[in-house]
Amino acid sequence: MVKATINREHYACSVTNGSHELVVDEPLELGGTHKGFAPKGLLMASLASCVAITLRMYADRKEWDIDKIEVEVSVGTENNQLLFLEEIICTGQLTREQKDRLEDIAQKCPVSKILAAGNEIRSKVL
Repeated sequence: MVKATINREHYACSVTNGSHELVVDEPLELGGTHKGFAPKGLLMASLASCVAITLRMYADRKEWDIDKIEVEVSVGTENNQLLFLEEIICTGQLTREQKDRLEDIAQKCPVSKILAAGNEIRSKVL
């Protein structure tokens, strides 16, 4: 469970999971105070970090020689559909076959699966 709370300050929002807290906000040009990630940026951060962690876990299990994994995510549209583009840089010694396998594994991270599934969102105002 994650809980977001916003008061009157535009548009700084406190988000907590009960153990950790962060600030989500809009940039100045959208009327926010720019105190944290914008919601869309936080979504991209969730995807990028999930992919990076998943790839690290896989590479460690396979004992592949990867010193650093960087995942850059951008969001756009293509054919009227939302498109998440991931650019992954692995610093280390990898064959083309290993890189191809990592591309497959990247799509198996939990956040990737959620975003690709087209889940329904239901809202209820109490």
